Amino acid sequence: MVFHKEVVMQVEIAVKVDGQLVTTHVERVDGTLEEMEEKIDALSRQVAGAALQASVDAVTPPRPLFRRREARGATRDTPRER
Repeated sequence: MVFHKEVVMQVEIAVKVDGQLVTTHVERVDGTLEEMEEKIDALSRQVAGAALQASVDAVTPPRPLFRRREARGATRDTPRER
């Protein structure tokens, strides 16, 4: 017999760059432990991607190459400027 207990928690992810708070995301997560793990993983990737993009945007041109996200999380290299 398998039990799937529903759990609810508030997750807060804070991102600091060079000691300065860049972004904070707070979200209520619920479901089974497996569902919560998947939701938290997706949330952490989303926040990390936003923080990385913000840090790249803060660099004045010329910037190093940065891989853009494609649909469904795939990435590809950005074209080089000539």
